[in-house]
Amino acid sequence: MISFLNEQFYQLSKREKFYAILATSLFFSLFMLFFQPFGVNNYDPKEAITPLFTITMFGLGILVCIILIVNEFVLFPIIFKNEVYKWQILLWLLWTNVYTASFIFLAYNYLGGWHDFHWKSWFEFIGNFTTVSFIPLVAIYFYSKIQQVQHRSETTIDHEKEGIKIIQIPSENQSEIKSFALETLLYIEPEDNYVAVHYLHQGKEEKTLVRTTLKKIEDLNLHPALFRCHRSITINLFHLANYEGNNQQGMIKLNHVPKQIPVSRSYAPNLLLQLK
Repeated sequence: MISFLNEQFYQLSKREKFYAILATSLFFSLFMLFFQPFGVNNYDPKEAITPLFTITMFGLGILVCIILIVNEFVLFPIIFKNEVYKWQILLWLLWTNVYTASFIFLAYNYLGGWHDFHWKSWFEFIGNFTTVSFIPLVAIYFYSKIQQVQHRSETTIDHEKEGIKIIQIPSENQSEIKSFALETLLYIEPEDNYVAVHYLHQGKEEKTLVRTTLKKIEDLNLHPALFRCHRSITINLFHLANYEGNNQQGMIKLNHVPKQIPVSRSYAPNLLLQLK
């Protein structure tokens, strides 16, 4: 679970975020208009949908739109300046719900003459708003997953046109595939129920997690340069700087990697053959 939360989160583009905000605001307006939750119909199921009521509900939708635009295009870039991880996104979603629900709660009470302005109602409103927002959040999540796959595919095609070899590492259930340029891969090692893929990004070593095993990656025969040198490590021979040892065991130094990597007895003879 900890490894999953420490994975990087795929972010939508600014245009996609803007469209998602518009769709969420429209959903909120229509939901409020036709289902009339939170007592907006004064708890009268026969309350008619009047033009004034319709304008009011769409006005709240516009308010949601403005709140989310400020949240995503002003606050988000200030708080998150680099890569964003899944645990950070979960906290951000929690903040977004509380922040948006609080503004809507204030608007709701302003329109109603502050008839329900107390702590208990505020907490209940946040819970109800979170329940309503679950539907657009799920829709946006699946849309982002589709966009992530499409972006990965387009990137792979572009790299292949440029003659760059792409390594694709799928997760156990094929729900996620992570792509790397072969020249950026450093080494792969297990981490809990995942493998940590260490790679170069802007000249620095970084890592990302994929839910699979070294054995499954080895069985894919992704590229001859990906060499299993230990039961818990696969290296990229393109970054091999030095090997100290014999056909029994030794230590490897990879470019851009500060630590030395062990070579076990069962893999040392094959490594020496690769180096000839």
